[in-house]
Amino acid sequence: MPDNPPTDSFHIRAAARTDLPAIVAMRDALNALERAGCPHAVLRRLTLEEFTALWGHTFDDEAYCWRIVETAGRPVGFGLIYLLTPRTDPPAAFVHWAYLTEGTRRQGRGRALFAHLLEWARGRGAGRVELQYIDGNEGAREFWERMGFRPYARKCVREL
Repeated sequence: MPDNPPTDSFHIRAAARTDLPAIVAMRDALNALERAGCPHAVLRRLTLEEFTALWGHTFDDEAYCWRIVETAGRPVGFGLIYLLTPRTDPPAAFVHWAYLTEGTRRQGRGRALFAHLLEWARGRGAGRVELQYIDGNEGAREFWERMGFRPYARKCVREL
């Protein structure tokens, strides 16, 4: 089913450190969504300080691209893509997060966010883009299949 046109305008821009509180809140919502589909998913809630300690440096690193989706000046989504290491020739990129809040999906925002992330990867010479999503997140599976992704591996986890 094709995406519906947005019911209101939206804007995609580079994310900044000042967006971290909104990003952390949206990441928590994404984790809850994924845990609902896969209760054994290893997803740990992080405080703003913990998240910033882990990811804050990437806002200044040219190998990382953060984007924010805004509607009426309010963040309603975010994405992160980066070049994988070790570098291959051509390099590969990895979509770590791409998320839209409930009520803003299936209106073209996800497709537009992904286009921004792909443009960034192409501009850095990436030859492929990889991603993963949690089992049971059918919305993610359907979206990424529409974007041309096909599964080729399965990630398994065992708690110690």
